[in-house]
Parts: sequence; structure tokens; C-alpha cells
Amino acid sequence: MIHKQKVRRSTRQRRLILDAVKDSLNHPSASDIYATLADSGIGIATIYRQLSALVEDGEIGSFEYQGEVRYDPIVQPHAHIVCSKCDKIWDVALPKGINNLAPTNDSFENFDVDLTWKGVCNDCR
Repeated sequence: MIHKQKVRRSTRQRRLILDAVKDSLNHPSASDIYATLADSGIGIATIYRQLSALVEDGEIGSFEYQGEVRYDPIVQPHAHIVCSKCDKIWDVALPKGINNLAPTNDSFENFDVDLTWKGVCNDCR
């Protein structure tokens, strides 16, 4: 059986939400995007639906930070560094060979790595 990938229309709302993620410097949450797009008339439910679709379609990434989903314009595997004082988030390359550290377990395959370093940035020292 051949499965067709769902092709989604590029609506005004979708483009605005995608641009809000790409233009943000700090991995925004849905609430952050809602605040950014307050004048657009886009409701929070639409923002959540579009963000979910953008992640599902591989156009943006997502990760959880402090119990909240944050959105990332970079979809290639990478790590993050977070300032524990101001909560700013930076993207960093994964260390070479990190996949070699995956546990051996016959019950799992296709591991993903979610790596976050925490510290205090120079602005907060």
C-alpha cells in the first residue's frame, strides 16, 4: 500500500507563523508567537494547529524546555545551550560521535538525541 504525504496549502496564517519562528532569536513558544502576531488576528488555536503541522511536515523543529514546547527553525539534529538566569537559548552542533553513545537495546531503534547544556551566559554573569 502506498501512502501519500498530505500536501498542505500555504495559507497566510501558516506563512506568518513560520516567519515568526524563523525570525525569533530565542526558540519561541506558542504563546510567544501569539504575542508576536497579536495584530494579525490569528487565534491561539490556529497557532497551535499550524505549529503542529509545521513540525509534522519537517519545516520546523520542536523541543521541550521547562515544561513548555519551544519551536526551532533548525530541523537538522543539534544541541542547545540555555542560560539558567535569562533563559536565552543558543543552538550548537552536536559533539562528534554522540550517536556512538546510544544504548544497546533490542527494544529500540532509530534513536534521537535531545541534548541541552545549562549555564550562565556572559550577559548574566
